[in-house]
Amino acid sequence: MTTHDTERRALMNPVILLLLAERPGHGYELTQRLGAFGWAEAESAHVYRLLRGMEKGGQISSQWRASVSGPARREYEITPAGSMSLSLWFVRLGELHSTLHLFLERYVQLSGPGSGPVGGEARPMAGHPLSGHPPTTGRTGSV
Repeated sequence: MTTHDTERRALMNPVILLLLAERPGHGYELTQRLGAFGWAEAESAHVYRLLRGMEKGGQISSQWRASVSGPARREYEITPAGSMSLSLWFVRLGELHSTLHLFLERYVQLSGPGSGPVGGEARPMAGHPLSGHPPTTGRTGSV
């Protein structure tokens, strides 16, 4: 696992709290809903470990619910303590967002359009969210 993956996984806890604040859900469903945040292939074992830890810490609660199709499922919901934790995450991530935004703006200003930063290192490709350039048409593959 790369450092980037480890950093992103650290954000899974507040994202799960947000998803549960939106609506209760069972583990598999939450794993699927994480796809909207860039975890299209979230490890379900990791999600379940987080859910157990968050329940033990009082941020979420769960109960078994009968299912129309298939066996009963453990459904998770956010608790008042979890809502408070989510609010604190909102503040912390807002502060981090400000820092990251400033970093990205200053990085883009390091050099003129079309050239790399000092030393000629790579910059985001056209179409990348950080490039400031619109995507080109007819491209294949991911950016």
